[in-house]
Amino acid sequence: MYTKTKAANADHGTDPQALPRKRIYLPLEIPDDIAKSERKTKQYLDRELALFVDKVENGEFIKTDKLTLDEFIPQWKKGYADQNMGEYTRFMTNNIFKIYIQPAFGDTRLDRIKPLHLVNFFAELKRKDGKPMATNTKNNIYKAMKSLFDSAAKWKLIASNPMEGVDRPTVGKQEKRQMKQRKKAYTRAESQAVIIALYDLPERWRLYYLGVLLGGFRRGEMLAVEWFQVDFEAGGLFIEKQITFDEDGNAAEDELKTEESEGYIPMPKWYMDSLKKYHHEWKKEKLLCKKWLGGSKQYVFHSGKGEMYYPNTPSLTWRRFLSGRELPHIRLHDLRHTTAMLLRESGSDLKQIQERLRHTKIGTTADIYTHESELISRDAADRLESLNPKQIKFAPESAPN
Repeated sequence: MYTKTKAANADHGTDPQALPRKRIYLPLEIPDDIAKSERKTKQYLDRELALFVDKVENGEFIKTDKLTLDEFIPQWKKGYADQNMGEYTRFMTNNIFKIYIQPAFGDTRLDRIKPLHLVNFFAELKRKDGKPMATNTKNNIYKAMKSLFDSAAKWKLIASNPMEGVDRPTVGKQEKRQMKQRKKAYTRAESQAVIIALYDLPERWRLYYLGVLLGGFRRGEMLAVEWFQVDFEAGGLFIEKQITFDEDGNAAEDELKTEESEGYIPMPKWYMDSLKKYHHEWKKEKLLCKKWLGGSKQYVFHSGKGEMYYPNTPSLTWRRFLSGRELPHIRLHDLRHTTAMLLRESGSDLKQIQERLRHTKIGTTADIYTHESELISRDAADRLESLNPKQIKFAPESAPN
């Protein structure tokens, strides 16, 4: 049975003299077994009305018929993001809302945002300097917008999901060419040059970047390593956490990207020997430090007084390191790509590389980290040299007329 119940002055409390009268109609579906009895029906309606008034008085009632996107975001955060997203993802998504989505749609009612509005929005997205926006950035905006409207549709706040009519942004030919031209990893010779150049840096940064290059670590994973996770006897590091951003943009410890990311990574002996010497110096520095801010934490790489580094610091330091040097410029994350290339060129198979980089799927290893290797491509071509017609017995000297 379906009926409507009037709640007089429900959104102003129970005092009818407090504010002008305003009635709100609540659609209720009464269970069939209750609807058969007039007494049970009245009790059911009275109880639902009391619950509704209680929500209004506690500020929990939301009038969904005129809900704007700005008003919906806190509800989405409470009902979805806080339950399903990590702090860093929430931080990045909140930035996307503030920078791109809310300025365009913040004061618009959810039910009035249509597919065409969103199609035009994505078509007009540009960088601040007016240049075309990277597809990866567009995709992040797309995912944030889709998450909002998927939840709104699931919670029946809108009759239809406008994102169902919006195609996911795809990479164009020009951007593909630019991506293909961008250097994604160092060759072995370039890696050797980088290792030598790293001796110009303070020891903590030299060992940090060497660790990323040799271990295939993500920047936040290497920042989070503490001394108790360094096994000098076995010769390796335990990766169990990462330094990332919390929801407010502050540095914070967090869980790793995936369960597979956690594990023990063996390292070259010469690197572990260097790390051991650094450990002795690290302990001396801590004893001499007048104001240790690390508490009980023992981060191998810290800002000087024991505190964790801000997650962006390694990337900024890396860019400064490359600036002015005759070294190819690649992103810090591309040192992880380089790890895979060097291993592959040294004869490691994809399974071994997958285990070292701690990928969930071997396809990720194959697709992202191995197709760029010039040496592998050269080796593949060299394997076909045996098909040279001049090396095949009885091969003709020339083609017939």
